[in-house]
Amino acid sequence: MGQAEGVERSQAAMKLEYVSADDRKFRDWLRRYREETVGEPPAEEWLDVYLKHIFTEQGKTRHIWWGLDDDRKVGFAVAILSPHPADKSKLSGMVAEFFIYPEYRREGFGRRLAQAVIEFLLEQGANDIHASVTAGNVRGLRFWEACSFQISRYILVHRPGLKLEEEEEEEL
Repeated sequence: MGQAEGVERSQAAMKLEYVSADDRKFRDWLRRYREETVGEPPAEEWLDVYLKHIFTEQGKTRHIWWGLDDDRKVGFAVAILSPHPADKSKLSGMVAEFFIYPEYRREGFGRRLAQAVIEFLLEQGANDIHASVTAGNVRGLRFWEACSFQISRYILVHRPGLKLEEEEEEEL
């Protein structure tokens, strides 16, 4: 592939294709995504329930897509459209899950998939578009910042009995 062809391809729009509820490859990729973001693979029972839940909303409030480069699946994205909490006449968009398969990372596929999802949400009338990153995922944070997102709030989770990293170090 020549340099001009590579530049042209990296700027081409990513195609979004809805994922079928019975797609085993999606199940495997979702398992891999959850393992990367949570630190361990999800239990099969949890995965069954979660997949059933998200696919009941497919094409309505939730949109689950493959990101296709030509006809090659390079990642997936899950986006949600919902009424804006403060103004029900407006819509909010959320990139709920986003995964580029490791062998396709750092080649521009993630940015192209993010742009395709953002364009879809804007076309649907979303006024605000949000994405989230788990604590400690600096690469993910930098990726979304490179896609013109900025930190707008911190969301904290109450987990009684969970020690903070600093507390653990002090006890040593």
